[in-house]
Amino acid sequence: MDEFVSVLDLTESGDMFAAKRIRDEVADIQYAVRRAMDRGLSLEEMRAAEKVRDAANAASEILNEIL
Repeated sequence: MDEFVSVLDLTESGDMFAAKRIRDEVADIQYAVRRAMDRGLSLEEMRAAEKVRDAANAASEILNEIL
């Protein structure tokens, strides 16, 4: 996504196209992190990847609750 989109603005506007783009972007991040983890990472990279994975999973759960 090239521009910042506030989830709060989405809840107020009801722009489902923008909401889908955000959900798709989070899903892309989740997929990319899983692929990288499956291929194998150093211990330091794995720790960083786990944090990114956890953040993306949290974002997905939040989006499911509010959109």
